[in-house]
Amino acid sequence: MSSCKDGIWFYPSEKDPVVAKVGIHLLHKSLLDDLVTDGTAPQDSAVIVDGFIQNWIRQKLMEDEAENNVSADINISKLVEDYRSSLLVYNFEKKLIDKMLDTIVSLEESETYYDNKKAQFLLSHPILKLMMAKISSKNKNLSQIEKSLKKDDLSEAFYILKDNASSLFVDTSRWLTLQEMNALFPENLLEKVDLNKTKFYRKKDGDYEYFVKILDYHSENSIPPFIYIRDRVDKLIVSERKNNILSQYRQTLYDEGIKKKSFEIFQIHE
Repeated sequence: MSSCKDGIWFYPSEKDPVVAKVGIHLLHKSLLDDLVTDGTAPQDSAVIVDGFIQNWIRQKLMEDEAENNVSADINISKLVEDYRSSLLVYNFEKKLIDKMLDTIVSLEESETYYDNKKAQFLLSHPILKLMMAKISSKNKNLSQIEKSLKKDDLSEAFYILKDNASSLFVDTSRWLTLQEMNALFPENLLEKVDLNKTKFYRKKDGDYEYFVKILDYHSENSIPPFIYIRDRVDKLIVSERKNNILSQYRQTLYDEGIKKKSFEIFQIHE
C-alpha cells in the first residue's frame, strides 16, 4: 500500500481501489468520496471514514451470517420480489393520492357523516366542560362566589373569580378528560361526585377552597358532541376518499384490462 488519502491507504495503480473486504464483498474507495466535506480537519476525516468502514464491515458480516443460517423453507427470491412489488405499488399509489385526493372537508359534510355514524364514536373515557377556582379559605367573598357560580348566567362569576382566585380555569369552550382536570387541580377533587347530576361542587382542602362549576358532561360509552371529534371525523372522511380513489383506480385498470385482453384466467382442471 503505497499511497494515502483522507487517512485511507490504497493501491494507487487501481482505478477504484478496494478499501475493505468481507468474504466476497468489496468496499471501493469511490463509496467514501462524499463522506468528508471540504475543510474538514484530517483527524476528523479519518474518524468519519473509519466509522463508515467499521459499520460496513459489521453489516456485511451480519448479512453473511444471515445467509448462512437462513431457514430452508424461506424463499428469499420470493420475499425480495414481494417487497419490490410492494414498494412499486406503494410509491405509485402515493403519487396517485397526492394528485387526486381532496383533503378539504366542509362543515356540512362532516356533520352529516357524524349524524349517520354516531355509534362508532362512543367515548372511551368521560369528558366535561367546567370552571374551577382555587381561593383562600380566609377570603371574605366565599359566599358571594358560591352564589354567582350557582347561577345560569356566569357573567358575575367570571368577574368575581378574576379578582379573588389564586388559581383559575375558565376556558368554557374546552372539553377536558378527568386526567386533564386532575392535572390542573388536586387529584380526586371530584371523587365520589355524580358528574351526571352535579352542577356545582365546593370542597375545602388545607388553606384553600375549591369551587367547581360543571357546565357539561359526557360519560364513558356515550356519544360525544360533534365539536369534540370534528378533527377525527374529518380524518375518517379523507381516509375513505383515499380508499375510494384507490379502489376505483384498481377497478378501472381491471375493466380496461378486460377490453384490451391484458390478462387471461385459465380453468383449473383437477
